[in-house]
Amino acid sequence: MNYKPNLLFALLLSVTAPTLLTAQTDLPTQLQKGYAKMANSDNMQYALIGFTVQDASGQTIYSNMGNTGLAPASCQKIVTAAAAFDQLGSNFRYSTNVSLSGTANGNIWKGDLLVQGSGDPTLASWRYKSVPDTAFFFQTLQALQQKGIQRISGHIIGSNMQFSTQPIPGGWIYDDIGNYYGAGSWALNYHENQFDASFSASGNVGDRLPLKRTTPASGYDEIDSYVTLGQPGTGDNSIIYASPYSPKAYISGTLGKTNQTFTISGAISDGETALLQALADYLQRNGIQIDGDVRPARLYAAKQWKIPAATQSLTSFQSLGLDSIAYWFLQKSINLYGEALLKTLAVNAGKPGDTDSGAEWIRNFWAGKGIDRNALRVKDGSGLSPQNRVTANSLVAVLQYAKKQPWFAAYYEGFPLIHNIKMKSGTIGGAKGYTGYISDKNGKEYCFALLVNNYSGNANTVVQQMWQLLDVITQYK
Repeated sequence: MNYKPNLLFALLLSVTAPTLLTAQTDLPTQLQKGYAKMANSDNMQYALIGFTVQDASGQTIYSNMGNTGLAPASCQKIVTAAAAFDQLGSNFRYSTNVSLSGTANGNIWKGDLLVQGSGDPTLASWRYKSVPDTAFFFQTLQALQQKGIQRISGHIIGSNMQFSTQPIPGGWIYDDIGNYYGAGSWALNYHENQFDASFSASGNVGDRLPLKRTTPASGYDEIDSYVTLGQPGTGDNSIIYASPYSPKAYISGTLGKTNQTFTISGAISDGETALLQALADYLQRNGIQIDGDVRPARLYAAKQWKIPAATQSLTSFQSLGLDSIAYWFLQKSINLYGEALLKTLAVNAGKPGDTDSGAEWIRNFWAGKGIDRNALRVKDGSGLSPQNRVTANSLVAVLQYAKKQPWFAAYYEGFPLIHNIKMKSGTIGGAKGYTGYISDKNGKEYCFALLVNNYSGNANTVVQQMWQLLDVITQYK
């Protein structure tokens, strides 16, 4: 069949035009389509979805409900980490100072050993290859040995109250605070204030599982197990119920049958006392006799006793730098680190070392950077509190601010690589979020925040929907 040239051109244009138009559709339009697809899904019928994308210049490429306050979960950690880098500096280190009160009598120290903490959340942590979890204990032992001390006639005392005696934020829920991710933060912390509880996950489904052991010591006088054996492959569906300073904890739920040891992790009841006791045990195992007991600083405050004055400095233990702490804070989403940093920021600003002072300070700090206080209603430093309300726009503003700072490389390094995107995730009941740095196929960089609250159904489905929306950016060319 023969066609005239102009007719042939018209036919070709009619065939190829839709493809050309699709290829040329701009990113904002594609994001709007992706957002609408997600928002119109059955599991999003009653959900709120805050989504903001800005390019490197700060121009908003797309925003929907960007100014709606939503529960950010652990996405809030990027706010705390950035403030810490800015105010404390990448090289900031916590100091734990050990001193003596009393006098020497030969190889006997007639007095007390004083341990003054500054809130180091990494003290006696197993997480750092370059610093063994016994490093603080060993350094203290060496300092005593160098002075020829073989016996301490008095007590091991926590000697300051830099942080409040209330170790957890008021907005945390009972289902969380007995578990490892709900551990409190003290001026002295031990093993990330976490213990492991082990069970033998064998037998018949429905059988009660007795607790085999806890490592290290939990601090509870009694732990009752109501855990039963679940179906194979169902994993950990247990909850540890306890609270700080409580003498008793109990565990309920199920652990999937494995015919092996099943280990779950809980929150130590009193991090300060645990640290002091671990130090006393270590010293005695290594030849230093301790005649007295361990006494946390809060005991002196409660009884209105006067803490003995130091007469001699012994040693000062330094943590790794903030860049190392912030890396694990963001990579592994360690709530303890966020709470310690929040209180540290308050103390650094001359405020009381408690959660409320830290939260108030951080809102004021970011207000000074142009983020409205009402867009950043933080109740803790980690995002675990369901009372937090943060907007997608405010998270993006934090990301944009960080990019311009000399500490940005260390900050960026901490962001996990999820779905091939450098972003921090957040999850609490009914809330899921991602925020971070993303690039399109041309290498153009963007900052984004995507928060979903009150979705229905399975969280894994929501994750796939969120990734699909973010893929609009990664696949754009």
